[in-house]
Amino acid sequence: MTIPDRLYIIGNGFDLHHGLKSRYWDFKTYLQDKETDDLIEKLEEYFGGDSLWSDFEETLAYLDTEQIVDECSNYLVSYSAEDWSDANHHDYQYEVQKRIDIITEELKKHFTEWILQLKMPIDSTDKKIELKVESLFINFNYTDTLEKLYHVSSKNIFYIHNKAVDNNSTLILGHSRDPKENKTLDELYNDEDSDVRVTEGNKILDSYFEETYKSTEKIIEDNKPFFDTLKDIKEIYVLGHSLSKVDLPYFQEIIKQIDTTTVKWKISIYNKKEFVHHSEVMQKLGIDINLIEFDTIKGIDTKQLRLFPKDKL
Repeated sequence: MTIPDRLYIIGNGFDLHHGLKSRYWDFKTYLQDKETDDLIEKLEEYFGGDSLWSDFEETLAYLDTEQIVDECSNYLVSYSAEDWSDANHHDYQYEVQKRIDIITEELKKHFTEWILQLKMPIDSTDKKIELKVESLFINFNYTDTLEKLYHVSSKNIFYIHNKAVDNNSTLILGHSRDPKENKTLDELYNDEDSDVRVTEGNKILDSYFEETYKSTEKIIEDNKPFFDTLKDIKEIYVLGHSLSKVDLPYFQEIIKQIDTTTVKWKISIYNKKEFVHHSEVMQKLGIDINLIEFDTIKGIDTKQLRLFPKDKL
């Protein structure tokens, strides 16, 4: 059996190139069409508007906990209230949890449904590019474009954040801000005089950051056998990937496995701004710029190099 010597790294720009409406702004439009006003309202209220839909996953790290606490404070009934009941022991925590459930469980439910309903336009075939289908693929998308449009075997594809197969699919959606690097609300505000209801509410809020943390270290560790197969790779094609900070640990792991002095890279770019960004990132990762070709996603034939020559980096 021939060992693949080419690796493709596939990002959302690949799906966009083929006409899928897979931007997070498209997700917002989908939610609006589904009339999920409460979810949109809470997302924008707790995370901000434009920043959320332009950098969705990273923005999930910046939950406005003060806003949630303020909203729920009305449920902190005084222990000395005349109409006190045992239910008041849990009303505040219940309200905090209800809001967290909206921006986690309900969000994931609708997100999975959105991915599943994404359809390739009729002209997707006309936008196909040349791919060596016997290669290895790391797919950062949740879609099966590679399988449906290019007939790449699923055995050759590593869906790094899992694939949307049905409504029960567990998609890895989250931020890269490690909760261990920040003090918890429980640590900041818990003392012997704290209201136990507030303390329990803070623990619910702290659990949000833990449960929505996308641990690249764990994903790499859990999939070590795949990364270990990359030692024979001679070419790497990066198609439609933003090379964002959250995903750089994956690239660092890939670079550990390959011969960085000989492996050639071909990286698609959308515009000059992305060209400059990608060039800087790759050099910071320790890759010789002379081993890299940049081009638009339409063909990877070096024509773009004439627009953005290497000597102008």
